[in-house]
Amino acid sequence: MLADVALLTCLGLLCAWMLTASGRRFAPATDELVSRINHLLPQTQCAQCGYPGCRPYAEAIATGDAINKCPPGGEATILALAELLGRDALPLDPTFGVETPPAVAIIREDECIGCTLCINACPVDAIVGAQQQMHTVIASACTGCDLCREPCPVDCIDLVAGQAPASPGFFHHGAAPCINCGDCATVCPKDLQPQLLFLYREDVERAQNLRLDDCIECRRCDQVCPSEIPLTESFRTTRSIARVIAQTRQSARDTEERYIARESRQSEQQTRVVKRPTGQEREALLASLRGDA
Repeated sequence: MLADVALLTCLGLLCAWMLTASGRRFAPATDELVSRINHLLPQTQCAQCGYPGCRPYAEAIATGDAINKCPPGGEATILALAELLGRDALPLDPTFGVETPPAVAIIREDECIGCTLCINACPVDAIVGAQQQMHTVIASACTGCDLCREPCPVDCIDLVAGQAPASPGFFHHGAAPCINCGDCATVCPKDLQPQLLFLYREDVERAQNLRLDDCIECRRCDQVCPSEIPLTESFRTTRSIARVIAQTRQSARDTEERYIARESRQSEQQTRVVKRPTGQEREALLASLRGDA
C-alpha cells in the first residue's frame, strides 16, 4: 500500500515538473504574446515559413512551432525570438530558404504585357497597373518577397538589392572614461543627466526614457567634462540610431497594415461572389417571371 502511494506521488511530481518545464519553454498563446512575436518578425509576408504571412507564423510560434523558419529575418530574428520565448537559438532551417540581403522587385516595363498576375500575387499591394496596361513597383512598399516573379508569364520581373537603412554612424569608444563627477548635469539647461545618457548611449530605449529627445545640443556638457568626452556627439549618434529603429518599425507596421487590408478585401470579394444558378433554378426563375403556375 505504501509503495503504491509513493509511486503515485512520484508520478504526480514528475508530471508537475514536466508541465512547469513546458510552460516555461512554450508560453501561453495569448494575443499579447502573439503581438510581441509578430513585432519581431520582418513583415515581408513572403510565406517562405509555410504560413501565408507573418502574423499566422507568429500564432504558430506562440503555440510551439519552431522559431528558425524565417529566411528574411535570419539569425537576428531567431536570436530575438529565442530571448523572448526562452528557447534555444537554432540555426536557420535551410529547408525554408537562406538568409539574403534586403531586395525589391523591379518590372522591366517595356516587356510588361499588363496581365495583372503579379498584382494579384503581391501580398502588400506594392504593384500598380491595370489590365493590358504597364505595371510598376512602388519600391518603398515592396518587401522583396519574390512572390510576383513566379506567376509572370513573360519573366519581366527582377529582384535587385534593396536600399539598406542609413547607417547612424559609430560611437567613439576611444574617449576617456566617464568618472561620474556630475559636472555635466549641473550645467544642462534641460535638467538632463548627460553622464547617464552617455553610459546608456547604446541602449536606445533607456536613453529615450532619460529624455534624450530633450537635448538641445548646446554643448555645455562637453565644455565642462574633465575627461573631455564628446558627449553631444554621442547623444547625436544615439538619436540617429533611434530614428533608424523608429523608421524600420513604422515601415513594418505599414507593411502589415497593407497585408491585412488586402486579405480583408479579398475575403470580402469572395463573400460577394454569387453562386451560378443551375439549369433547374434558371427554369424556375423564368417560370416565375412569366407567371406560370
